[in-house]
Amino acid sequence: MNMVVKNLVLMLCATLLLSACGKTYITSDALVNANQGVAVQGYDVVAYQASAKPVKGAALFTVDHAGQRYHFSSDANRQTFIDMPEKYLPSYGGYCAYAMSLGRVVDIDPLSWAVVDGKLYLNANGFAHTLWSTNKRGNVSKADRKWDKMRAEAQIENSKKGP
Repeated sequence: MNMVVKNLVLMLCATLLLSACGKTYITSDALVNANQGVAVQGYDVVAYQASAKPVKGAALFTVDHAGQRYHFSSDANRQTFIDMPEKYLPSYGGYCAYAMSLGRVVDIDPLSWAVVDGKLYLNANGFAHTLWSTNKRGNVSKADRKWDKMRAEAQIENSKKGP
């Protein structure tokens, strides 16, 4: 099987798999992927850029930002985040970047990641990360549009609930 056909088959399989998983919407109370109130499964979001690797954070170094708790591996990384949180927050609220490019909301594996143009992107697993990496810029563009739409829809639904 030639390489192009093989890659297409792999992408089709991943698309079908991710289509069966996750949701196609997000609620206003879940705009950040935070299991038990801790974002990025407790990994240090600054370390992805500062150390170029995922590093597990510690409960000793935390910051509460926009209703979610972030853990850091050091006080220096904690302070860096406090000074510029927008630079270090993961894209798509910390949900899988590849799934988001397909319009799906899927949890992540913090070890499947990339920094592109200074932004952190996380993926569900190595397979999703590999597929996302075949066209990073195109997938980012698609995911950006779908994320913006999902967030807007969540805000509209939230406004219907009233005070």
